[in-house]
Amino acid sequence: MTSEVPVNLDYGQAEISAFLEGARNGQFSFEREAVLEMVGQYDLLLNTLTTVRKQVGDAANFKGFGGLQSALELQDGFSKKATDGATVLDQIIGGIYDIQEGYLRAANLVPEIDALNQKRINLAADGVDNHS
Repeated sequence: MTSEVPVNLDYGQAEISAFLEGARNGQFSFEREAVLEMVGQYDLLLNTLTTVRKQVGDAANFKGFGGLQSALELQDGFSKKATDGATVLDQIIGGIYDIQEGYLRAANLVPEIDALNQKRINLAADGVDNHS
């Protein structure tokens, strides 16, 4: 039986948090056009990651291994792996949103920050925990 250790990937959370905090405190700034380009590039990555995340979430609920005890254990194992994978993807997605927010704050793009926060809310409503 597998242990119930939470999955936590170090994807640079400390650095991302420092970047976001610096942007919030006005320690640096970026030009609007550069920020919009960067955020757009991250959006492309997010589109792919959220699609994969939804697929992994669906895999966690896959049934059909059969009724034998060994099949049920196999199904539980695959479900656990998919759940762990979804957790890691959620962490990465949350980090990317934090990076985008940092860039947007550094360019003082308040309407775009509001739109980003709405995306986060919509994603959470779809079952993706995107808060780092």
